[in-house]
Amino acid sequence: MQLDNQTPVSAMLWRTAFNEDDMAAAVVARITYRIVDGRLVMDSEQPWIIAQGGPWESPAGVTLPPDDCFRRGGIDLLVLGSARAPYDRPAQKVEVRVWLGDFVGGVDVFGERAWVRSLGGTLVPTNPVPFVQMPLTVALAYGGKQIWDQLEMGFPMNPAGKGWYFEERNALHQPLPNIEDPRQLIRRFEDQPDPVGVGFAPMGFGPTLRRAVEFDAHGMLQKLHGTFFNQAFPELIAPLGASEGTACGVTGVHPQGPIRFYLPACPLVTDIQIGPTRVERSLAVDQIGIEPDLGRVFITYRYPFRYSVTRMQRRTCVLRWARSLS
Repeated sequence: MQLDNQTPVSAMLWRTAFNEDDMAAAVVARITYRIVDGRLVMDSEQPWIIAQGGPWESPAGVTLPPDDCFRRGGIDLLVLGSARAPYDRPAQKVEVRVWLGDFVGGVDVFGERAWVRSLGGTLVPTNPVPFVQMPLTVALAYGGKQIWDQLEMGFPMNPAGKGWYFEERNALHQPLPNIEDPRQLIRRFEDQPDPVGVGFAPMGFGPTLRRAVEFDAHGMLQKLHGTFFNQAFPELIAPLGASEGTACGVTGVHPQGPIRFYLPACPLVTDIQIGPTRVERSLAVDQIGIEPDLGRVFITYRYPFRYSVTRMQRRTCVLRWARSLS
């Protein structure tokens, strides 16, 4: 079975076999929108494609894994840009918060800080240096590299980050991370929180694997949760089921204040025929990516299904606009 894509948006039919006759498939599409007066309007350009077969270079300049999976365990909320102080007036801290309906996640972004000795002799952070703009990248989250016995050692969950040190003497006068989890702020040298962010989590990100993979007492894989296939940081995976009219937005990324919009009705349907059975289904949201500096949003839609293969049986899968748009 192949996908007959009758729309101009990027899409694919992902398929895999459970056994010789039982298949799993998912129709996946991605639409790029512009934010216009709180509404999402389809962009004349569609730079955010559906990728299959291997990693690809996204419009955000980040290499991403392909969209090859049956379903995700939640909706990825992704913000691609920088933290911005209100009205571009320097601030010591900016709170970046992302919401979808009642779900809220986010990070605190600090200006540059360093570890210094207090009067009591313990290490404490300096006050943040006020800033106007700070990139929301994993390079500014907790992590980093250190030299141990003439070997470079990286923090396993984020070797590209900053703020991780073996010993207090290594940390003295050295920087802390800029991006932190507001629920686990670094206050003492001993604090070693999970790295956090609001963009795409690194491939093979430790906290994602820790939450998504379960092993039995013998170390054998017992369960793989759907969040294994999510690409957002774990605290920015919202529950599935967002529908038309759900409010979405982000604060702390634009000098003029929050960016807000409402999810449109999914404009896509898939028409699937397996032998004599034919169904029409809407696709559901499983990713929302916000590009504040461009006033742009992409949404990934997916419809997973299973079917059995009967030889010489007709099988078709069509992606088209919903009738209200055709």
